[in-house]
Amino acid sequence: MIPLQTELSIYKKLNLERPAVGMKYLFNRPEGIKQLDKSLAFCEMVKEAQQRSDPFYFYKENEECAGKNALGMEETSVAAAAGQVGGGGRIFQDDRANSNLIYSVYENFPKPVKGTINYVAYAQLDKLAFEPDLLVIVGTASQAEIVMRAMSYTTGELYRSVVSTVFACASLYVYPYQTGNVNYVVTGMTFGMRSKEVYPSGLVLIVIPYHWIPAVTQSLNVMTWVPEAFTQGRDKFVKHEKKVMEDLERGAGNR
Repeated sequence: MIPLQTELSIYKKLNLERPAVGMKYLFNRPEGIKQLDKSLAFCEMVKEAQQRSDPFYFYKENEECAGKNALGMEETSVAAAAGQVGGGGRIFQDDRANSNLIYSVYENFPKPVKGTINYVAYAQLDKLAFEPDLLVIVGTASQAEIVMRAMSYTTGELYRSVVSTVFACASLYVYPYQTGNVNYVVTGMTFGMRSKEVYPSGLVLIVIPYHWIPAVTQSLNVMTWVPEAFTQGRDKFVKHEKKVMEDLERGAGNR
C-alpha cells in the first residue's frame, strides 16, 4: 500500500461524533494490519472501524451479506439475481421488481472484475497510514453540507445521491470507487443498514473516492465553512441579497 501522503487533519475540525474512516481495496493481503475477528455485512464495516481503535481488514469469509458479491469476491447467487430474496412482499411486490433492481445495480454501478479485490482495509483518520481509496464521513446535515460544498467550491460540481433500496453497499462503496463520483445517502433510507441498525436515521453518510479527496481537502482548507448568510436570519439575508442584485444590475447598466 502507498503510505499516506495527503494531509487530512482538516477533517478533524468537523468535530464528527463518529470519526472519518479511510478504506483501501487490495488484491494482496495487507501487511501490518490484523484481519477482522468476526463476520459482518459490508455495510457495517465502516461503523466497526469507527468503534475500533486499530485498523483492520476483511476477507470474503468475514462478510456475511451481499458485499462479497458487490466487490466481485463471489458471484451473485441465481436466487438473489432472480429477485427471490426480497420478492413476495418482503421488500418488493414481487420477484420481478427485486430482480430489476439487481440488474439496474450491475448496469449502473460497474462491478469489479472477479478476484481483483480480495481484501478491504479500514482505519480511522487518526490511525490512517495508507492513501485511502475511499474516505467516509458520517455526520449531521450541517457537517455534511460543509463537505459537499467543498466538493463544489472550485468545480461547481452537482450533488448527486445514487443509492439502491437494497444492495446499497454496491452504490455506496463500489460505485464511487469505480466511477470517481462522490456519493451520499441519508441514513435510515436503505433496507439493510436500517434493519441492521447501523446508524440512527437522519445522519448523512458521504463517500469520497480518491479522485476527489485532494480537491475536497484543499477546499476545506481555504473556504469559509459557515457563510455569513447562514447566520444572518431570513429577513437580513433577503435584504442583503436584494441589495447585491440591485448593485449588480446597476453595474451591468454602466458597461
